[in-house]
Amino acid sequence: MSTRNTSKPQHWGILISLLLLCSCSNRQSGSWQVGGVYDASHNIMTAGFLNEQVVATGGVGGEMGYSSDGAETWLVTNSMADCRYGMDIISPQVIWTCGGATHVRRSMDGGKTWQMLAAFGDPRTIRGACHSASFLDENTGWLANSNMFGTTTDEGASWTLRSLPEATDKIATIDTYLPGEGYLLDQSGVLFYTKDDGQHWTEKSQIELDSLKMAPSAYQLAAMRFSDADHGLVVVSSSPFGEEKPVIAFHTSDGGETWTSEPVPVLAGPVYLAREGGYLTVITGANQITLLKYEEHFD
Repeated sequence: MSTRNTSKPQHWGILISLLLLCSCSNRQSGSWQVGGVYDASHNIMTAGFLNEQVVATGGVGGEMGYSSDGAETWLVTNSMADCRYGMDIISPQVIWTCGGATHVRRSMDGGKTWQMLAAFGDPRTIRGACHSASFLDENTGWLANSNMFGTTTDEGASWTLRSLPEATDKIATIDTYLPGEGYLLDQSGVLFYTKDDGQHWTEKSQIELDSLKMAPSAYQLAAMRFSDADHGLVVVSSSPFGEEKPVIAFHTSDGGETWTSEPVPVLAGPVYLAREGGYLTVITGANQITLLKYEEHFD
């Protein structure tokens, strides 16, 4: 059973003031609204809301959590894997997760059971845990850790590892929105585009992070979603530990050529963006998650 707490912490006023000072460019016409703060009794190292009702988590030793009632109650299972750092929730039934020790798992029944899939990388040589997952469905998608990028089109039965862009820093996050097509963001804010599943990369632009820094971490400190080649959202967190440090959202409507930004009123922690609906999940404390929703403003 989870404990739901939708009250805003008293220190948020200070945090919002700090975040406003860290905004990197003109603000988008919209704002992030807190939907709730939720405490769970199980371990959480990655977490994401698909919508306001469906949420999944992953934790130490492959422990997985799933709720279909807005984090009021939880189904907790064991995926028989190493610690979970990356996840993508495709539907209320289909969930992909990755993490340490090259272990990739998939659920096709809403977190009740977990399938063991092909290893992501060579366990003898891999450096770092997988922290970023982006999938189109139960068959096709991408995985990445800080140093490695791979794709599958056969339900995770095999992974094709691709060379990274020549000028890339360590990978911060990835997103595919059509078969073979999508973006890679590195930790210095450089955005790369591919239309052939990472066989070739084109540098598109650089997000001006200014004083916002993505620290090296096994946790997912940046999340990215594009609805098409032009329209995208990136959220960057400056800490994995639920600290009063900036979390900034960046928007583009021209394929990353230009960006607008605004601070997100939340403690810094690992982040997850839902594919649709503007839902942002942040791990804001020990086994605590905060749900925010982006609401556009119209004149």
